[in-house]
Amino acid sequence: HQVWYPMVENGDADIAECKKRFRALKNEYIRHHFWHTVFSDREMRHALRKGRALLRQAAFRRLQVSVGRANHPAEGRQTPFSGTVILHAQHAVAACCRKCIEYWHGIPAGEALDQGELAYLHELVMLYIAARLPDLPDGPTKVPRHAQRMGTTSGH
Repeated sequence: HQVWYPMVENGDADIAECKKRFRALKNEYIRHHFWHTVFSDREMRHALRKGRALLRQAAFRRLQVSVGRANHPAEGRQTPFSGTVILHAQHAVAACCRKCIEYWHGIPAGEALDQGELAYLHELVMLYIAARLPDLPDGPTKVPRHAQRMGTTSGH
């Protein structure tokens, strides 16, 4: 079984190789959708409230929970198609379920991901976020939790 995910000697993700895989995924037919879909206001507010640094932490936790273990009870359905930019990223880089991870990255399903495998998938997710949201600040931005309703009055 050939393992495709690029690692360097210390077990960390090989950034140059991640970028090559990233470019290939960007052009794949199904993944292509997630490169061109518009983020909702809610998704953008979430990203701004977190900022790049906290989004990085949240993305790693999301990967651990959704695809990190050997068998997820909702395998194949554990990553919604929208809700946060992290979810879009998981689908865009084929880190959404163990079947996609096995197919695209050669990491066998049925075994928990090790730290190097998680680091590799995490790097791909963060490359997507950087590419789609290049102006996202590193730190959190104070934005309202809910969209402000325009033109509403207090009467019925």
